Amino acid sequence: MKKRYTKNKNYSRLLYFILLTTVILLETNSLYSKNKQSKSLETVVIDAGHGGKDPGTMTGSKREKDITLAIALNLGNLIKERIPGVKVIYTRHTDVFIPLFERSVIANKNNADLFISIHVNYCASPAIKGTETYVLGLHRTEDNLNVAKKENSAILLEQDYTTRYEGFNPNLSESYIMFELIQDTNIEQSVEFAGIIQDSFRKQAQRDSRDVRQAGFLVLRESAMPSVLIETGYLSNPSEAAYLMSENGRMAIATSIYNSFNTYKNKFESRLNQKIETTPAKEQVVEQVVPTEIKKESDEKETIKVQELIEPKIEKTNKTVSKNTVNTQDQITYAVQIAAFPKKLPLDSKIFKGIKGISEFQSGGYYKYYCMSSTTLAESKHNLSQIQLKIPKAFIIVFKNGEPILFKDRPKSK
Repeated sequence: MKKRYTKNKNYSRLLYFILLTTVILLETNSLYSKNKQSKSLETVVIDAGHGGKDPGTMTGSKREKDITLAIALNLGNLIKERIPGVKVIYTRHTDVFIPLFERSVIANKNNADLFISIHVNYCASPAIKGTETYVLGLHRTEDNLNVAKKENSAILLEQDYTTRYEGFNPNLSESYIMFELIQDTNIEQSVEFAGIIQDSFRKQAQRDSRDVRQAGFLVLRESAMPSVLIETGYLSNPSEAAYLMSENGRMAIATSIYNSFNTYKNKFESRLNQKIETTPAKEQVVEQVVPTEIKKESDEKETIKVQELIEPKIEKTNKTVSKNTVNTQDQITYAVQIAAFPKKLPLDSKIFKGIKGISEFQSGGYYKYYCMSSTTLAESKHNLSQIQLKIPKAFIIVFKNGEPILFKDRPKSK
């Protein structure tokens, strides 16, 4: 009887933890949206994984915490020297232990625009090598789950982890069900930045790329801004271990991340400012820093492109007729998007909170779910107000002849 009671008690604590996590995520993202009114990427938080009594992955005298700190400091110095307008904040700049939850608290309190967590990987097979960049989400493979378990196990060194994380056990797969219920409102920006990082590792630092992945990392779950966790290589692989332990290797990794940050920053600011040019402009040249040891390659366009989410805005009346007017043959419809997930969900999933008439489409590697199609923007705004009673993060999307387009690109009526 006692064993059964304990099991039910633990299950109740886990459910409470899931609910608490969802509420915290919604509140922190809401606070972030209200506070970020600037037209530039002003603050970046750099998180050196592990530290102090938590050495992270170890092989002989090689310790993850030393490698991540060296890369983090190199990255921060590059940003400070070359982009002085950006404020750089470290979660740690010495060998100290910082609880996982405090790392995201640091980012949120400083109203950061970007959170970068740096780590080193380990695998039982010494043949495995390469870089990986993770964003918050479901672990699609057992490998992703194992990486999340390894990084999340740092909470076991915290004195009050059972209270702080409400019974979350990083070693139990059941605990990770919470990440199935979380919708990260910054997922598309995070994926875009992660893709730029992996491209830079492959093209500039000449590293093997294991692509962008998703998994349930506690250090990312409460960050109210685009966030990534970078596994810079495998300490279990002899060649990568030697590379990561060298000053040149660590600087090359930091330089690749810096170049990715610079590229993302330019895209971020261009997107926010939404400057409309009447004549074709020359392609903007983004400064790329390449160590002398690394061979330069010709620039290529990023392989990962994520459709931009734009909140609906009321257009101001203009006496002049826009060139982008409605073609009588074009069919323009509006709808309310309620969710986006990397995996396909049943249309009667509990996540949709009983909303009926849901449809889906695929874009940017995600299944996007919407409802309540209408032919006028006014009607769609009314529908949005009803849906937001259940899903506050819902927003209006536009279709042209059945294909999704950006809200800002919708044709204007004559």
